[in-house]
Amino acid sequence: MQKALMVLTFGLLMASCTKNAVVNSSQSSNGSTYQYSVDLTKVENDKLEVTLISPKITTDEITFRLPKTVPGTYSTDDYGRYLSDFKAFDSKGNHLITNKLDVNSYTIKDAKKLHKISYKIDDTWDSPEIKGTKIFEPTGSDIVAGKEFSINTHCFFGYFDGMKQVPYQVTFTKPSGFYGATSMVAKSSTATTDVFEMNNYMDLVDAPILYTQPDTTVLKIGGADILVSVFSPNKKATSKEIAANVNTLLEAQKEYLGGKLPIKKYAFLIVLSDNPNLTSYGALEHSYSSFYYLPEATSEALSQTVKDVASHEFFHIVTPLNIHSEEIGNFDYNDPKMSKHLWMYEGLTEYAAGHMQAKYNLITLPKYLDMLRQKISTMKSMKDNLPFTEMSANVLDKYKNQYMNVYNKGALIGVCLDIKLRQLSGGKYGTQNLMQDLSKTYGKEQSFKDDELFDKITALTYPEIRQFFATYVEGKDPLPLAEILQSVGIDYLPEATVKQASLGGISIGFNQATNRLKVSSIDKVNDFGKQMGYKANDELVSVNGEAMEMMKIQSIMSEFGTKTKEGDTVTVEVARKNAEGKEEIIKLSAPAILVETKQKNVLRLTENPTAEQLKLRNAWLKP
Repeated sequence: MQKALMVLTFGLLMASCTKNAVVNSSQSSNGSTYQYSVDLTKVENDKLEVTLISPKITTDEITFRLPKTVPGTYSTDDYGRYLSDFKAFDSKGNHLITNKLDVNSYTIKDAKKLHKISYKIDDTWDSPEIKGTKIFEPTGSDIVAGKEFSINTHCFFGYFDGMKQVPYQVTFTKPSGFYGATSMVAKSSTATTDVFEMNNYMDLVDAPILYTQPDTTVLKIGGADILVSVFSPNKKATSKEIAANVNTLLEAQKEYLGGKLPIKKYAFLIVLSDNPNLTSYGALEHSYSSFYYLPEATSEALSQTVKDVASHEFFHIVTPLNIHSEEIGNFDYNDPKMSKHLWMYEGLTEYAAGHMQAKYNLITLPKYLDMLRQKISTMKSMKDNLPFTEMSANVLDKYKNQYMNVYNKGALIGVCLDIKLRQLSGGKYGTQNLMQDLSKTYGKEQSFKDDELFDKITALTYPEIRQFFATYVEGKDPLPLAEILQSVGIDYLPEATVKQASLGGISIGFNQATNRLKVSSIDKVNDFGKQMGYKANDELVSVNGEAMEMMKIQSIMSEFGTKTKEGDTVTVEVARKNAEGKEEIIKLSAPAILVETKQKNVLRLTENPTAEQLKLRNAWLKP
């Protein structure tokens, strides 16, 4: 799932749900355990050897598998591509016959004699020789000897058919001074080894680990310990700085969720990359942790991105942790079946991530409306007449190119549903209440049937909500954005002429070597641009004192366009080469000129809202 630079991608559904799983008769009930071991001090060609002392096998033949797909990726990744040198042994060290069944699976003969298997695992971040779909970094692995080990456990550890419910013990031998940041609590830990025990394969896959020289900070919020672990290769950001940023966010999320967090421990595992050719970044959430892969930058530059991404990922402690369908609760890693409720798993989660920030004043209302405008524009560029439930159920294959709409139309479904619920309840009940009620109805260990969720929500709320789902989520009709937003005093205009500041009509390019935006052409520069005195190949260093770091550009330009007033002094620093070819920082300045531009999907506050509109808006956006 590779996305272009500046596009945030989020993962989904690393649910750890075991109550409904079927236990195969081949499992041992006599304390049999998978006993894995990995020595992080012995890296060869970016590979690590994985050893498994097998649980008791009661069949003559058994199949060992690494996942084809894991929850949240919505792509066929075939993690078995990165496995090599697979071997199986009996208790005397004799080789057992093995056959490679497919890219992810190996059969073992005389399996009743099986004592040990071993294999080598390559990392997914840096193995260009391995062909196939590029694995999105937050769902993959990185092996950098003596520096950093990003371990998504599904990349390293597998299971035998019918035996995912057997307990796991995993032992890591670690380099001197290294710490394994994870949501798991170690059974034992010394200076050289960590031992983790998990109830089953689903719980193990639900818990990534980041091994580095420690840079960690622990926050105590809402009855939970929140671990923030950061790997910044050039020390541009620290866990203490990022934790301070996340702390404000989590305090607001605690209030949004009712004053207490429904967890005891949570881990933010953050890897910052100094790769100059970075083309994708984002995160994958799990029940009790989330794994981040972001461009290396200062904590200040990362601030809003971390808030936006972390807010989304952290809200997954509600769903799918406490609200999930049977397709998620009994996830099949090698023949997955998709739920049709991505509108809830990802859509409502993405909606809550933004709504919470607006509701608790972490962002301004104009900033929030701009966020919604961007989502509307992206939704309109995709198949807006495709029933969302149909897309969701077929997202692995037929509609995989529509997946990103879960963060756009999915969130807008949340907007409409929330306001609709508040209309029907006189402002007293919204999606926050709905998710709390669904959590109480189901919970971590009880899955719902995919076809029953809409009726269950209707029973908890109002009859009109069933028609809403039938028309706009199961049906092809476009969301009633104009009607819904008008009820809270917000005008939605499919197209409008607006006056706002611009940088001067310059054409913008990008210099990958310096990681800066540049002036690629001044052919269409306007009067303001002429006064500024841009030259082709100028590189933008700062705008009104704000450094144009890649992680901040979108926010800086959005605020510049909407907040700058006619006549305000605009100052832009550019890097320009002099006659000798040496770079100089030049300060350009001129009074701002507002220009008329046509924009699509404009959202603006109604000029004279009614008392009823203001009351509903306050119910929607005030704590």
